[in-house]
Amino acid sequence: MRLDVANHGMLRSGSMVWAPGGEHTSLDYWATVGRKLEAGPGVHRPSTFSAFLASTMHDTRDQVVVDAGCGAGLVTVAALAAGAQHVIAQDYDAAALADTARNVINLLGHEARERLTLWECDWRLLAPMSADLLAVNPPQRPAVLLPDVPADQRHLHDGGGEDGLDAIRLILAHSSARRVRTTAAAVLDPTALQDPNWTEPQLLADIELPFDPAWHSLVPNLRGRVNIWQFTRLSPPLSHFSG
Repeated sequence: MRLDVANHGMLRSGSMVWAPGGEHTSLDYWATVGRKLEAGPGVHRPSTFSAFLASTMHDTRDQVVVDAGCGAGLVTVAALAAGAQHVIAQDYDAAALADTARNVINLLGHEARERLTLWECDWRLLAPMSADLLAVNPPQRPAVLLPDVPADQRHLHDGGGEDGLDAIRLILAHSSARRVRTTAAAVLDPTALQDPNWTEPQLLADIELPFDPAWHSLVPNLRGRVNIWQFTRLSPPLSHFSG
């Protein structure tokens, strides 16, 4: 596990204009931001699922947020723009963390970078970082779909298991956040995610989105509902991260 806590000067800059509080709730807005992000080879570029999750970050002002599996950092940017006290961008890929840091500076400036920690680890090591919210767009393609994913992209989508929910199970098993907010294709069954440490999931939002061709056997017309679910911890986490 490797942590990188920023120690940069206070300078407001960047190429984007943000409304007061950064309260952008439009998926189209965040899809546009996502297309502006730099992402190197092998780093997950923001999908429409990621943009949908980013559009729900407007309620994170003054909160500590973990962006689990940050990729190029769209959800991190959304939370920082909304006024999050601190964001911990987590990924197992150092290149993704570097892209996230660069994108935060390019879009929000150095003041936002000061509120960002980069955390290189996998999801089995989430427990040390307690937070108000963990946000995640997890790998959720059931294993039966993976042969239809291009080989050079398969590592980005592996982890859903037989029912597409194994990555969310892993998050719930190891996260110390007060709440976990996740995307999930509506063809998946969240009732299978019963965990004694968490409430039943609350549906925060849903929308119809285009699906990647790899989903064709489950979503034949390649358009379907995507949900944002939120789990709330039944017992309090240990402590907040302090940077």
